[in-house]
Amino acid sequence: MKPIKADWTDVVLVCRKCAKKLDGGFGPDSDETLPKALRAAIAEREGGKPMKKPRRKGAGVAVIEVPCLDICPKNAVIVIPARRPGRWLSVARGTDLDALLDDIAPRRDED
Repeated sequence: MKPIKADWTDVVLVCRKCAKKLDGGFGPDSDETLPKALRAAIAEREGGKPMKKPRRKGAGVAVIEVPCLDICPKNAVIVIPARRPGRWLSVARGTDLDALLDDIAPRRDED
């Protein structure tokens, strides 16, 4: 095995199928999917550009879309914060992203 260094401090897994089914409902105008809105909120919080796909360098928090998690809530998306993998969240359409980020991926300086 060869270790690969990542600049991330946190990883957030988002169900791709749930996000696609909801087709929006997040962000300032409620027209973005949850992964896209989360990436934008993280970039705004950290003072950078939103990442389209997770990379090794860039944001301190990576939002990674994963295949269906077989929970399938109505009008919500399943989110798993890697910091607390035993605590899955059902995030309803229109949820305040700043409050969600504070819960799932606190700022780097708060660690």
